[in-house]
Amino acid sequence: MSTIYTDDQYDTCYPPGIDNHWWTIARGAQVLRIVRGENRFGDVFLEVGCGRGIEVNALRNAGIDVYGVELADVRPLERVEPFISSGIDAIQLPLVERERVTGLLLLDVIEHLPDPATFLKTLESSFPKLSVVVIAVPAAKELWSNYDVFYGHYRRYTTQMLVEMGCDLDWELKKAGYFFHLLYIPMRVLSWLGVERTLVHRAPGQKTRWLHKLVAYVNRLESFVLPQAWRGTSAFAVFKLK
Repeated sequence: MSTIYTDDQYDTCYPPGIDNHWWTIARGAQVLRIVRGENRFGDVFLEVGCGRGIEVNALRNAGIDVYGVELADVRPLERVEPFISSGIDAIQLPLVERERVTGLLLLDVIEHLPDPATFLKTLESSFPKLSVVVIAVPAAKELWSNYDVFYGHYRRYTTQMLVEMGCDLDWELKKAGYFFHLLYIPMRVLSWLGVERTLVHRAPGQKTRWLHKLVAYVNRLESFVLPQAWRGTSAFAVFKLK
C-alpha cells in the first residue's frame, strides 16, 4: 500500500476552498490550541506530510513559525509556497534546515504507515534539536469504513495505542486525548447501520460558509466543555523527547 496520495485522492480530499469546510476549521483550531501550548520563543515547527499546506497556512496566520514538507510532488497553496518543500522526504531536507526544527507535527499521517514507530524513530534521529512531537490520528476502530480503505489507512487509533507507541520510542507523554466528540455519535450510528461514507470532500460555497463556521464553532466549543478522555473521531498526543 502506497503512503503517497494519488492525484485522485488529492482531488477528492483537497479541492479548492476546502479550508472553509467546518471540519478543516475545527481541526485547525484544535491543532492551534495544542501547538500554542508547546510554542516557546525561538521554536520552529515542521509539519511532516503537510499536503498542500492548509494547516501550515493557518498556523502561520496565527503567528507560529512553521514550515511543511510533503513526500508527494504536489503544488502547495500559493500563499504558503515559500514555506513548503514538496516531493521530498523529511529526512532528506538539508541539514541546515533540519537543525532549526524543534517541533514536528504529524497530522493524520501515521495511520498511513504499516510501521509508524520505525518512521518516528528515524525522524527523531534526523532532527538534532527536536524536543516535541505532536501527533493527530483518526480514532476508534469501530468507525472503520470504506473511507479508511480508500485513503490508505492501516488502522484507527485509541489514545492508549499512542501512549504505548510513545513508550516504545522512549518518549515522554505530555498529554493525550480525543476531539470531535459530538461527531463520534452520528458516525457510530452510520457504522452500525453499515452506511458507507462519502469519499469526496466538497468545499462550501459562498452562501453556506456561515453555516460551516457555525458548525466549526460548536465543535471547537466542545473541546472546552467535554472531557478529552471521552471518545471522539480523532485522537492526539503530545510527546516530549528525553
